[in-house]
Amino acid sequence: MEDRTRAIGDAADAMTDDELETAIAALNARKRELLVGGDSEAAFDLMGTKFVLLSTLEDRRG
Repeated sequence: MEDRTRAIGDAADAMTDDELETAIAALNARKRELLVGGDSEAAFDLMGTKFVLLSTLEDRRG
């Protein structure tokens, strides 16, 4: 899992702020779809990705 998180962090670092915001919004929408569909495990996995993107964006705006 650590390698996956690192890869997501590297990708987030390469994104612009606008790209990060777009990706975060898309992950939120997908998470809602998954939760409505009853797939809480997949929604939880997306939350981890979203956290990395949010952290990157917050660090930039610090």
